[in-house]
Amino acid sequence: MTNKAIDIGFLEEKSNWLLHPRFFPSKVGGKPAWLDLKNLPSPSELVCKRCNDPLIFLCQVYSPYEEKDECFHRTIFIFICKKGSCCQVNDSDNFLVLRCQIPRRNDYYSFEPYEENENETFPMDKWPKLCYICGARAPSHCSKCKKVYYCSRQHQILDWKNHKIECPNLQQTDPPNSNFVVTEGAKSLLFKEWELIVDEEDEEDPTNVDTNQEMEKLRKMIEEKKAGTMENLSEKELEQYTGSVPEDKVFNKFSKRIARHPDQVLRYDRAGIPLWITMNSGNLPIPNCKYCNGERHFEFQIMPQLLNFINVGIEFNSIDWGVLAVYTCRESCNEGPAYKEEFLIKQDLTT
Repeated sequence: MTNKAIDIGFLEEKSNWLLHPRFFPSKVGGKPAWLDLKNLPSPSELVCKRCNDPLIFLCQVYSPYEEKDECFHRTIFIFICKKGSCCQVNDSDNFLVLRCQIPRRNDYYSFEPYEENENETFPMDKWPKLCYICGARAPSHCSKCKKVYYCSRQHQILDWKNHKIECPNLQQTDPPNSNFVVTEGAKSLLFKEWELIVDEEDEEDPTNVDTNQEMEKLRKMIEEKKAGTMENLSEKELEQYTGSVPEDKVFNKFSKRIARHPDQVLRYDRAGIPLWITMNSGNLPIPNCKYCNGERHFEFQIMPQLLNFINVGIEFNSIDWGVLAVYTCRESCNEGPAYKEEFLIKQDLTT
């Protein structure tokens, strides 16, 4: 990635093994491809601030600071609570952003890039065990086979219907690598997995884009999303959605800009300015880094188009956002834990 131009991200389907941590992927959905494989966040750190349930992996963006040796490999992870009741307008309490970075010479990966070889072995057993459902650090295991691990009681219960059939066999054999197995229980919880492909945004070419048509598509998407969201909201919550689709200049600018690439799900503009979707809620104070007390700057934003790709599901139709703007430590400091919490602004589509 570059800080000299705005980069945009698109989704492509990719074989699961190509999204292994050793390839330093940018990806959406599935299980996280952790960077530091030893010092993973504890399950208690990956819980929703509202309901205290385990958060689910949403996406990760590989964004190295190659000018700093300790940031040669660097990834930003975003997690979300899938409960619609925890998704509040212009409130980010159901999200968590973590930054992780390691030098080129490290305890986990080769100094040189790996070849794309599906049969290459990459032992994960010497690192912390991962949850069979979500891929988070897993301190507990099945008491019978003692080979399948879970981050929480909720995820063990979710997997039990299938695991009780597999458990007797696993007492005699080893289970498949949990990084790649998606159980039936996990399919109902995890988002669909995609590779996130990033490239520079094209210069504007008005002859190739019907901006009015693309703006109308966006307006329709917003109205449909709001209509679906309102089905399960209380009367008090409905009042927050009574405004019409934004008509302000900020929304018009947003619509025209994304019309160049209507399927973009990410905009990366380190030290730049977010492309806000409306004039509301875009001026919140940005707290300093909690580890070095240095300033944070904008790094990237997740676009509303991502919601069309991740199979949110009817039971979670209150999950919504207009823009998710991620702010990170300007110096990408090396203080604190391996996975450092950063800051996110959730700006919604409502007026």
